[in-house]
Amino acid sequence: MARAVSNRSKALNTAIAGTLGFMMFFPILWILILSFKTEEDAIRAPLEVLFGSGWSVNGYLEVNARSDYFKFFMNSVIISVGSTLLGLIVAVPAAWSMAFVPAKRTKDVLMWMLSTKMLPPVGVLIPIYLICIQFNILDSRAMLV
Repeated sequence: MARAVSNRSKALNTAIAGTLGFMMFFPILWILILSFKTEEDAIRAPLEVLFGSGWSVNGYLEVNARSDYFKFFMNSVIISVGSTLLGLIVAVPAAWSMAFVPAKRTKDVLMWMLSTKMLPPVGVLIPIYLICIQFNILDSRAMLV
């Protein structure tokens, strides 16, 4: 049986959790606010930053003008979505078959998968690198996926 918790205790716990949550989120909020200010405004006192000059998106426009930001952003999106989909396409049927239709060698496959966790990642990189050179996909999205 659970012990009774008073409303005062609930309010205190909520206030403490809210305060801690705000303290952890505040640096992110401050960076976001400063991203809409000029460099001169960013070094002013905090209240001057908030209520001083206006807000602008010039910093974002300048970053986009200096580099092809959206091209790199789309590369990241394509690679992350592609690798996630590929992982799901391979892992879900494999997990389902090992869980619901185990074969004679399923335990051996599971033990092999567990043993690869003990292998240092650098030990896998050289063969992958050599395979990518062989198939001529070294600097491509397909290799990253």
